Amino acid sequence: MSYSRTIRENQRLFSVRDFHHSPAETIDRVTSASKPAVLSNGETAITWRETLAVVVLAVGLTFVFWKPLWTGGGLIGGDTYTYFFPQKQFFAERLHAGEFPLWNNRSGFGYPLIAESQTGAFYPPHLLIYPLLGVNDGYNTVQILHYILAFAFTWLLARELGLKPCGAILAALIYVYGWFPPRMCLEWAIIGGTWLPLSLWWLERFLKTSHWRYLSGLSVTIGMQLLAGHFNLAFITLVLLVMFLGLRLMFAREQLAENIATHRVKSAALIFGFIAIGFGIAAAQLAPTWELKQLSQRQNIAEGPDFDPAYGHIPPLYLSQIVASWWFWYSPDINLNQALSQLTFLSSPAATNHTEAHLYFGLVPLFILAAALISARHRASLLNRLTAMWLLLSVAGIVYATGLLVPFAQHLPGFGFFRGPARWGILAALGVGLIVGKAAGSVLKNRSRAKWLILCTTVCVLTTVDLWYVSRVVSVVALLETSPLSNVEHSPVRKILDDYSGTARVYGPGPNLLNLLGHSSVPEYLGIGPTEYYDKNLKAPPYEGLTPDFIDWCRRAGITHVVSFENPRVAGRFPPTDVAGTRLVWQQPDLFLNQVWARGFNEPIYLTEILNSRSRAAFAKPASDQNVELVSYRANSATIETESAVPATVVMTDLYFPGWSATVDGKPADGYRFEGMFRAVDVPAGLHSIEWTYHPNSVRNGLWISGLSIFVLLTIGHVRFWHFNPERRAGKSVA
Repeated sequence: MSYSRTIRENQRLFSVRDFHHSPAETIDRVTSASKPAVLSNGETAITWRETLAVVVLAVGLTFVFWKPLWTGGGLIGGDTYTYFFPQKQFFAERLHAGEFPLWNNRSGFGYPLIAESQTGAFYPPHLLIYPLLGVNDGYNTVQILHYILAFAFTWLLARELGLKPCGAILAALIYVYGWFPPRMCLEWAIIGGTWLPLSLWWLERFLKTSHWRYLSGLSVTIGMQLLAGHFNLAFITLVLLVMFLGLRLMFAREQLAENIATHRVKSAALIFGFIAIGFGIAAAQLAPTWELKQLSQRQNIAEGPDFDPAYGHIPPLYLSQIVASWWFWYSPDINLNQALSQLTFLSSPAATNHTEAHLYFGLVPLFILAAALISARHRASLLNRLTAMWLLLSVAGIVYATGLLVPFAQHLPGFGFFRGPARWGILAALGVGLIVGKAAGSVLKNRSRAKWLILCTTVCVLTTVDLWYVSRVVSVVALLETSPLSNVEHSPVRKILDDYSGTARVYGPGPNLLNLLGHSSVPEYLGIGPTEYYDKNLKAPPYEGLTPDFIDWCRRAGITHVVSFENPRVAGRFPPTDVAGTRLVWQQPDLFLNQVWARGFNEPIYLTEILNSRSRAAFAKPASDQNVELVSYRANSATIETESAVPATVVMTDLYFPGWSATVDGKPADGYRFEGMFRAVDVPAGLHSIEWTYHPNSVRNGLWISGLSIFVLLTIGHVRFWHFNPERRAGKSVA
């Protein structure tokens, strides 16, 4: 086929008028004041007043649900202080210091920050917000921003699907505030879930118009969702897009563009091509994560039976929470986790918890749906193929959320990698929200404007109150007027560690939390962690007091201090004495640690120094005439200066991992793994400077793929905008 013929065929298959409009026109001129934009379904129109009202409402709801986050307060509970804050604090600090961190040297013996994706190092909102606001205000801002965006995007999708204004608002309320607030301890939930409705909106717009600009938007949205990290909801979004596309092309074909309906296979192939570009945009994040996966507990058997893909399911009997909500399941007298463990009928044998198993839409929306189904007139307007499609998608999400299909599905690509099948309930949250919104539009139709406004406001207010109450009962996080992070600077334990002559590394109760003191800590908590951290011969032993074996492990691992809740001094002696090889340096309450560990104000925190520890750098076989000093310690590099009368091995008690390379006096040296875990390099006698640098190939390759994908997307846009638009070309030439 000739080139010109190919061009003509493409012009026939897809409309050439796709990149012709301004960004405002990309969303169908929804903010045009002079001429209200008419949606493609022909049923409703969006005016700038409605758009502004929705934005104001979206902002106001975040104030209702998360007022302390607006006023400098904070969250506590769940994984907030043991997982998300330690990551974000290190990320924000390094950006402030002018260094883009690829490696996190605080959790355990270090890990590739860029690969353990939940930091979201390449995620644009993180790059914009954290350098300006720091960790607590940045974290609050990111949360609030995504609640606003999620509400607006869901409303936009609902309006595109033909819902009336009140129904679209109700759908957004159910999806955003029914599913996400109880999961406030899981930052990735709202960040990932924000982009799901927008992805569907781009796809739906393309199916109705065949304009490629919407597929470009889909590519960017998928890339954003993947760059945000924790790919579970991104995977669910991808599966939903495939199911939605199949149902729209084969079953619910209302309002499809003529060339889409005629060339369904070619259209589907084009859509998948743009989805692939979205993955390419996120390659900077995906490539290092894939490398870590191959070297993590997810790839090896080290994690053993602890990893169960069915963990975090909804027991089938617990689906009764949808109707038997706050007067039964959500009563303060009910221990939800204990009750869930007793719901064994038809349930997966895997464990679960009430946060993962939550699925609730509000009671008022269910009454509205029932009213619409009872009335023959309303039922006729509600029951159509699009409603049936969303009902099917919702039921599919609920069935998989029970975990009963996991033993079969885990052998399919992607399904066995993630835990928490209850997260598939997000499909039901969106689907039921859209169905209820459709019902609300039918029930409230043909009423006077005053009655419509009163009824719509009443429904939304009652639903908001219901969802607010449930979010407070089910969530494991608490909202505080003052963030505990504001007390970090006043921590006496932190001051002692800051004044330590070497580079401190702390062993303490609870993983990662002590990182917030600005120092490395053990044990670590990682969603995808290097397999060494799960090797029983290498991992940190459980703390059972300052035993000789424990002290010996601490010295070899570079542990300089131990934090405990019990007095580590030898009992039965008067006065009590330090354990041999240790020194008690603090035994008073700590303003910061007592609060985040929920200990009484007067309960002491004990800080013990381990004497003669390797610290961060040491000779493998130290002698009195040797000297080693860590002179620079940054995220992506470390510099060690040594002096020895004989050739020796210098050990750095950080994880040996692909991407780290060593030089001695500026010349490449062979670094290697020492004692199964650490980095080591051999140096000749004399004075030497050792530099370790982290430059992983996976990051470089990922950045190249991301750059190429963005270039391809821009090239497609240019060709569709310019080459296939003779009128624009002629106009430009005349001008």
